[in-house]
Amino acid sequence: MKSLPLILVVFLSFLPLASLCSQEGTVFDPSDYRDVWIHNIDRAGMVELHEMGVDIQGRKGSDLFTYLSSAEIESLTVMGYKMSVLPRIDPNQMRPYHTYSTLTAELQAIASANPTLCELYNIGNSTYNRGLWFMKISDNVGVEEDEPEFKYIATMHGDEVVGMELCMNLINLLVDEYGSDQQITDLVNSVEIWIMPLMNPDGMEEGSRYNGQGYDLNREFPDRVVDPVNTTNGRPVEVRHVMDWGFAHSPVLSGNFHGGALVVNYPYDSDPNPYAYYSATPDDALIIEQSLTYSELNSPMYNSWYFNNGIVNGVEWYLIYGGMQDWNYVWQGCNDVTLEVSDSKWPSYNQIPGFWNDNRASMLAYMELCLEGVRGIVTDSVTGAPVAATIRAGSIDHDVYTDPDVGDYHRMLLPGTYAMHFSATGYDSQTIYGVSVGSGAATRLDVQLVPEGADDPIPDIKVNGSDGPVTVFSTQSVPITISLVPNGMAGHKKDWWILASKPPSTYYWTFNGWVPFMKRAYNGQLVNVTDYLIANSKIPVGNWTLTFAIDGLNNYYEGTYKDTCEVTSY
Repeated sequence: MKSLPLILVVFLSFLPLASLCSQEGTVFDPSDYRDVWIHNIDRAGMVELHEMGVDIQGRKGSDLFTYLSSAEIESLTVMGYKMSVLPRIDPNQMRPYHTYSTLTAELQAIASANPTLCELYNIGNSTYNRGLWFMKISDNVGVEEDEPEFKYIATMHGDEVVGMELCMNLINLLVDEYGSDQQITDLVNSVEIWIMPLMNPDGMEEGSRYNGQGYDLNREFPDRVVDPVNTTNGRPVEVRHVMDWGFAHSPVLSGNFHGGALVVNYPYDSDPNPYAYYSATPDDALIIEQSLTYSELNSPMYNSWYFNNGIVNGVEWYLIYGGMQDWNYVWQGCNDVTLEVSDSKWPSYNQIPGFWNDNRASMLAYMELCLEGVRGIVTDSVTGAPVAATIRAGSIDHDVYTDPDVGDYHRMLLPGTYAMHFSATGYDSQTIYGVSVGSGAATRLDVQLVPEGADDPIPDIKVNGSDGPVTVFSTQSVPITISLVPNGMAGHKKDWWILASKPPSTYYWTFNGWVPFMKRAYNGQLVNVTDYLIANSKIPVGNWTLTFAIDGLNNYYEGTYKDTCEVTSY
C-alpha cells in the first residue's frame, strides 16, 4: 500500500464531500459522480481511504464499492489504484419506478381511501422543497395508544430505489389485507406503524446517492465516536427532519432500506478504533437474532456467498461515521438495522416482483419483533398521569424510554430473567426483580413511580384473601394465608413488616413453635403482584382473637400500624 504522506500530498484537493459542499458558492453536480469499485484493498488501505474522504459504500473481499466524482477518480488513477467505473444511472430510463410526483399522488390516494387506518404526514421539505412523506398505519390511527412504534425508512441514498418500491408495496398490503389476513390484522391492531418510502427525493429524481446539497445522508447523524452531540444543528435538512420526528416519537424498532448488497447490516457502524474488526452494542446477541429473523425468511440473502447467514456487523463490513442506525440505537433507544436488499442499486423494474417475494415475509416478521420482551405503562403513583421514564434491563448498558403521551414502554429482550430498573426526573427510582421473559408475547409490567418526597402507597393486609374479620372454629386447626395486596399501587419504597398479636400484649408470637409471625413483607424489593405470600400456618385450637398488622417503620415496637386484619376463634 502507498504511504499516507504521499497520498495526503496528492490528495490536497481531494477533500471529503461534506467539506466541499459546505463551502459558500459550491454547486453540487450529481451528474459528475459514478459508482466505482476500487480493487485490491486490505483493511489498512480501507481505513486510509476512509480518512481521505472516500465515500465507501460496501466491501466484498478486497474490493471496495465507492461513489466518486470525476476529479476523485482521476486523482486515484494517478496514484495507481485499480478501479472499475460503472455507468451513471439515468432515472428517466429506469421507469416505471415511482417518481416523486407519482409516489406523492399514490400515498395521498391511499390515505384518502383509508381514513380509519392511515394518516399521511409531511414531516418537512427537502433541499428542493419536496416533501418527506411518512405514512402512519394503525387500527385507531388518530389515537395515541399503548403500542410500540415501528418505522421503516427507504432510499436515503437517492440511487438505491428497491426499498422505496418495497415500502410502497408494504403500505398497500397492510391496508388491503387488514381484516382478512390474520397476521396483518394483528400487526395493524398491535403496532403503530410508520413508513417513509423516500427520505431523499432530490437525490432520487437525479439518480444521485447524495441529497440536493451533495451530502450523504447516512453520514450526517450524530455519532458516538466523532460527533457525540445529539442536536440537529448544522445537519442536512432531511436529516434534521428525521431527527425532529424521532425526538417527538418513541420508536422501538426500525429498519432502513438500501441497495448495492444483499445483507442485514447491524450496529455498530463506527468504533473508536478505526482498525477494529467488530463493534458490538450491549444488545449484540439480541440484535443478531433480530437480524437473522429478517435474513432467514429471505432465501437469496440468507444463502449469500459472501455474508454468513446474510448478516454482518457494521464495523466488520466497513467503517462509517454518522450512520442513522447507530444514532437510533445510542440516542433513541431504538434498535435499527440497515437492510441491503439488492446487489444492484437500481435494477430493472421488472425485477421488483421478485424482490417483493423475497422480502415480504421478512418485512412482516421483523415488525412483529417489537411485540416481544417486556412492556407496560409507567405512571405517577399519585395522579395516575403518564411519566417520561427511562428503563434499563439488568446489567445491559442500554436505555429505552417511555412514550410520554401514554407512558408506555417496550423493551425487547431475549428470553431470560431480568431486574427491570425504572427512573424519571422528580421520582424515586424502582427496581423490580425476577421479571421473566419468554419467547412469545411481551411480559406485562406496569409500574407506578412515586414522586420524590411523597408518602408511600399503603398496601392491604389480607387473611385467606379477606379483609376480615375471619372467623374459625375453636375445635379445628384451620390453615390461613397472610398476604399483602398493593391496593393498585406498585410503588412501595419502604420495607413493610407484618406483626401478629395475641391478647393481651404479645406482638412477636410463634404458632406452637412453628413460624415467627413477624415478617418483612417487601424486603427492599418493589412489587406489582396482586398477592404476596407471607406465611401458611395453622391457627391453634382455642377461644381468642388474633390481630395481624403492617408497619411501614423498621422499628416494629412503635406499633404504628397502617392496616390490620383480625382472625377470631370461638
